[in-house]
Amino acid sequence: MTITTYQIRNVLRTYGNQLKRRASFAQDTVQPVQSSADLVDISVEARKRQVLSQLSAKLIAKVTSQEQQGRTSDGGTEEDKTALFSDVLGK
Repeated sequence: MTITTYQIRNVLRTYGNQLKRRASFAQDTVQPVQSSADLVDISVEARKRQVLSQLSAKLIAKVTSQEQQGRTSDGGTEEDKTALFSDVLGK
């Protein structure tokens, strides 16, 4: 049995066409991989409110702990107030 060059070319052409179709089909059906972590987008205003809320909570906790230690917030010097805010802001 002899195999002609025409038959070999025909088989190779058909095989190449099938590979192209399979590749394009795979690209169309593959869904993009989504990361498992959730992405949260917070608006600028909400972010400001969140930061202010966190700073307020830290400040209240700091003032409360100082009052419990016997120091009062009344009559404190400017340096005491500056030190308190620096402690709360982490600076």
